[in-house]
Amino acid sequence: MTLIDTTHAPAPASAPARAPREPRTGGIGIRTWRVLVFVAGIGLWYLIHLLGIFPDSLLPSPVDVATAWAEALTTGAYWTALGDSLAGALLGLAFGILVGIPLGILTGRFVAAELSLQFIVDFGRAFPAVALIAVLVLMLGRGLEMKAVLVFIAVVFIVILQTHHGVRSVSASIKDTAHAFRIRGGLFVRKVLLPSAAPSIMTGLRLAASVAILVAISTEVLTGSPGLGASIADAQVGGNSPLAYAYIITAGLLGYGVNEGFGRAQSRLLRWQPSEGEN
Repeated sequence: MTLIDTTHAPAPASAPARAPREPRTGGIGIRTWRVLVFVAGIGLWYLIHLLGIFPDSLLPSPVDVATAWAEALTTGAYWTALGDSLAGALLGLAFGILVGIPLGILTGRFVAAELSLQFIVDFGRAFPAVALIAVLVLMLGRGLEMKAVLVFIAVVFIVILQTHHGVRSVSASIKDTAHAFRIRGGLFVRKVLLPSAAPSIMTGLRLAASVAILVAISTEVLTGSPGLGASIADAQVGGNSPLAYAYIITAGLLGYGVNEGFGRAQSRLLRWQPSEGEN
C-alpha cells in the first residue's frame, strides 16, 4: 500500500469573498423601504396641511416649502449661511480633535493622568456648552470665533472619552508583543496604540461631528450669529414660514451629510477591521 505524504499538500482554496448584499425585508430592499417611508412622511405632512390642523404659519404646505427652497438655492445668501455654519462647526471640531485625541491617549495610558483629569472630564461632558453663550458673546462677539469655541467645548470631551476607551481596550497580548519587540514610546503610539484604538476613536469623531453641527446651528439661532440658525430665526420673525422650513431642512441635511461623510471615512480607514459576523 502506497502512503501519500500530505504534510506539504496545498491547502484547499478558500471560497471567494462575496460582496455584502443589501438587507431585504419581505422581498423589498432597505433602500426601497426608506424611499417609501420618506414619501409616506411627505404625504402625511401634506394631509395634515390640507385638514388645517395647524395654521400655515406653523406648518406650511410641503409644496410651498419646496418652492421656497428652490428659490433660496439660487441666492448667494443661502450658500453664505450654509458656509458660515459649516465653517464654525468644522473649526471647533478640528480643535476638539487636536486636543481630545492626545488627552485621551494620555489618560488611557497613564492612571495618574486619568485620575488627575477625571473631574474635569466628567464635569465638562455634563456641562451644557450653550450656557456659556452670554459670556462668550461679551468676550468674542457673535462671529466665527464664538461659535468655534462653543463647538470645541461641546465636542472635546466626547473625543477624549472615546479615545480613552479605545486605548484602554487594547488587549494585553498586543502590548506584550510590542514590548517583546522593543516597540516603545512614540513608535508604540503610532504603530500599535492608534491603529488598535482607531475604531473607538473614529466612532467618537462621528459623534462629535454630529454634535458640532447641532451646537453651531443652535448658537446661531440664540445669538443671531451668521449662519443657517440666524436665517431660520430671521425667516420666522419675518413671517416667511416656508423659507424657515427650507433652512431647517437644510440644517438637517447638513448634519446628515457630515455624519455620512465621517461614516464613509471610517469604513475606508478601517477596511482591515473584520466585519460583523466574520470569523
